[in-house]
Amino acid sequence: MKKFNQLLIIFITLFFVSQASAQTGTITVEVSDINDPKGLISIGVYSNEEGFPDKGKEYKGMDVKVTGKTIACTFKDVVFGTYAIGIFHDTNSNLKFDKNFFGIPTEGYAFSNNVFGVMGTPPDFKDASFQLGGDKTIKIKMEY
Repeated sequence: MKKFNQLLIIFITLFFVSQASAQTGTITVEVSDINDPKGLISIGVYSNEEGFPDKGKEYKGMDVKVTGKTIACTFKDVVFGTYAIGIFHDTNSNLKFDKNFFGIPTEGYAFSNNVFGVMGTPPDFKDASFQLGGDKTIKIKMEY
């Protein structure tokens, strides 16, 4: 029983030490050049290239109602590391990134570092990525 109590104390201590060591910051995203003040801006923060920039595969995500040419939102408690941001302007509020028959986007989109892929394709994660080591503001311009 004494050995069990010692192990329990060790595990509890390790748990709290590991929780305290995970440093976090905030990411504030400022989106500009929104061409139509209707619908939603869907913002995803991605922690790796797997799933980037698909909605539903983000580390953290948020849908913000559009009321003007710019919006801002803040993601709190983001663990320090490497991230990329993908955004689309969901003008019809169907929570999907709409494309035409040929796969070309029919809604506005943007990425961190203001990078774009070729002919409507997303950029590589590494091109859109940035390091978070504290609080950070990312400014992104929409493309239509």
